Amino acid sequence: MKKKPLYTAKYRVYWSETDAALIMHFSNFFRICERAEEDFLESIGLLSYRDKPTGQRILLPRVHAECDFFAPLRPGDHYRVELNDLNFGNKSIEYVWEIYNEDLDRESARCKIVAAFYDERAGRAVPIPENFKKIIMDYIEKRTQ
Repeated sequence: MKKKPLYTAKYRVYWSETDAALIMHFSNFFRICERAEEDFLESIGLLSYRDKPTGQRILLPRVHAECDFFAPLRPGDHYRVELNDLNFGNKSIEYVWEIYNEDLDRESARCKIVAAFYDERAGRAVPIPENFKKIIMDYIEKRTQ
């Protein structure tokens, strides 16, 4: 039995996201994951670019990304993005996303993205702030009870 997703977002495909064959361009699957990541972090109070001056923002540059594709997404299709796993490293966070074409009732893609925590003042990766990790762990604990 599949476990409950940690976070779910729903969107639809715009024709501008597709290639000449009217299929979601493969690179847009990574954009989908980033959009869902931003919505997830904002929903739990961990993301606000407007309120933070340079040097105090959370920067999460990607250090690894991979995606397996199973079924197309076409203009007008409705899809959901599920965060099904999240793992912390010392200086990174790994997300595992599954993207489902709700119109076809099929999984379209499964993507893994790893982001490093980056200190823009120091110009290097830094350990994950404890408060960031605690907020996410508290959210996961409540979500999985």
